[in-house]
Amino acid sequence: MRVREISKSIASRLVREHPTLVLTLGYIGLTLVGLVYDLWFYAYFKINILNFSETSDFLLAAIRNPLVILLSIAPIFLLIALQVVREKARAKSARYDAFNRKYENTRWNSPNIRLVIYGLFIAIYAILFTQLYAVRVADGIKAGNGRRVSFARANGANSAEKPILLGSTTKFFFLYYPSRKETEVVPVDNTASITVDSRRRRERERDSLAALRQKR
Repeated sequence: MRVREISKSIASRLVREHPTLVLTLGYIGLTLVGLVYDLWFYAYFKINILNFSETSDFLLAAIRNPLVILLSIAPIFLLIALQVVREKARAKSARYDAFNRKYENTRWNSPNIRLVIYGLFIAIYAILFTQLYAVRVADGIKAGNGRRVSFARANGANSAEKPILLGSTTKFFFLYYPSRKETEVVPVDNTASITVDSRRRRERERDSLAALRQKR
């Protein structure tokens, strides 16, 4: 119990006395998760996103993928919840408390070892989750599911097919053409405008039905 109290004291003191450092390290961790997602996602379109990214793009990786970040750190809240349940169970059950005391200070059940194990669990989960989620999103786009855009180039060259905008960096846009199964990297300097259909899916379907009725 003494070791646990010391660990909690150190953690609370670190947060209290060095909040900027804690926030910085936390944001760096989230940024790494966002960067891993970008690496997986664009790799399925044969793009090494690192070759087209600036330093600022790496720093914004977490902001560009908020859903991925939230779901990736879900195990943290799960582990906290399990710890709270465990503490309450120990307080209510003398037998369960005695069982935990028996193994609490063993070599593989010390607070430091548990911290390492929990950290590895969260890191491995985040990497695997981002990979699986990137596969799912990429497969959907390759199947033609995604928000199409009208892309006008500064040199006047345009494609008959409306591409799906995969994303962008400071200097490049990434477009995918499902019918051709090709990915195009367009410099921002060669972009005149991007027009996005802001209608919701139901609105687009309703307008499509209305257009068909008019043709009949």
